[in-house]
Amino acid sequence: MRSLTPRAQLVAFLFSATSAFATSAAAAPPPQHLLTVPQQAAIARAFAPTFVFHPDEDYFPTSSMVPFGTGGGVATWHARVDQYRSLTRAEKLQRAAVAYRVFPRLKDGRTEVVVEYWCYYVFNAFTIKGGWLPYRVHDDHPHDLERLYLVLWLTEDVGLDDLPIDDIRVRRTLQVHSVIANAHDGSIPPNRYTVAKEEVLPLPLTILVERGSHAMAPDIDGDGRFTPDVDSTDVRKVQWGIRDSGSTWGWYRKSYMNTRDGSAVRVCGPSPLPAREPYPCEGYVLYSAGELQRWFGDQQLSARDRSDVLGSTPWLTRTFGDIRVEELMVPSDPPNGQALNRMVRRRERTETGFVVGFTSVDLSPAVVFGGRFVKEVASRRTPDFIAETMVVAPSGSRPSVEATLWSSYSLDAVTNVIVGGGWFSNTGSGDLAAGIDFRIGRFRVRPTWRMRTLDFDCRITTTF
Repeated sequence: MRSLTPRAQLVAFLFSATSAFATSAAAAPPPQHLLTVPQQAAIARAFAPTFVFHPDEDYFPTSSMVPFGTGGGVATWHARVDQYRSLTRAEKLQRAAVAYRVFPRLKDGRTEVVVEYWCYYVFNAFTIKGGWLPYRVHDDHPHDLERLYLVLWLTEDVGLDDLPIDDIRVRRTLQVHSVIANAHDGSIPPNRYTVAKEEVLPLPLTILVERGSHAMAPDIDGDGRFTPDVDSTDVRKVQWGIRDSGSTWGWYRKSYMNTRDGSAVRVCGPSPLPAREPYPCEGYVLYSAGELQRWFGDQQLSARDRSDVLGSTPWLTRTFGDIRVEELMVPSDPPNGQALNRMVRRRERTETGFVVGFTSVDLSPAVVFGGRFVKEVASRRTPDFIAETMVVAPSGSRPSVEATLWSSYSLDAVTNVIVGGGWFSNTGSGDLAAGIDFRIGRFRVRPTWRMRTLDFDCRITTTF
């Protein structure tokens, strides 16, 4: 008997796992607000995009469930990375796989269907380069998971129960309303395109992938480049796009990425569709994210095993960084749209809340705590707004209260210029102030100067 190729083994493994999941799920009728397993699979196949990678990319999406080169169980992250690196590019592409989940939700009084694709990579290799402040930070870590969301609207007057399960009819019944592609975590917004009225996007969609870090962006016009206002309709102070160079400057430049031309690596979905470009394309396997979560839960790993498999975030990265490597291989969040909502509201979500930190008053250490509210403004030229009420409690002195309103404009992905004013109880009067707000992972460093009293204040805070 002829042995199966690596792709055939992968397909057989994922098919058997997903089939078992489908059989168990189909045993009982699903609730009315859920889609059946065959409907979910048909929708994921019908809208599966083409991912376009840098010609020098070393890591491609693969299955979290397949234990590379082992006889069973789950490989440690060290073994997973080493075994993947030992593969040829052709072998890596033979193992290309993307997880999916599909769920309906009610948004602004309208029922829409969300398709979520998980692109899992065994390693993230990226160097971040500062904008106005020249610095370089290596963002290398095991596991990387990037999410792509397609929000679909019904084109026919049918209920969710009546959605078809064959690819061609699915594409007639549903059409893409918006594309939300993850860029980087922290406060960096996703790359987002919303379809105009009467516009229909040709399928399959083309998704550009950043070298090493695997940030994604739609390529609506199919020219192999990310172009603001063409490939994205979301107006933000920082438009990340695709930045193979790692630059963090706020305004996007054409030079940040290499054109994805005929030398780029393309991986396509399993559903037969005419390609939008005359370049070769390797196929990837789709598998259920729900089955991935169930499979990992069934492993019953000890705390030591989990650390060996998932890795652990170093204390320095845990303190100052945005990523948690333990959460990247198998995310545990449910398919209800909460992760999508958090993604599209990143800055407001990460910077609004209870604030605590340190500063100094007359060379004495002081604790700072209070509340902050951030409101983003949908204009590249108009600053965002920050409202704060803070208590400054210095050692050996009476605490003071500040109530301030700031305008904030992004210089780059981590730095904002702030100008504002408010009332300060230590002087019993109002004052104007200006400064810089610099983000280091979960912490913010903010040096400011008051205009009237010329007081200087530099505080380090984090938000909960």
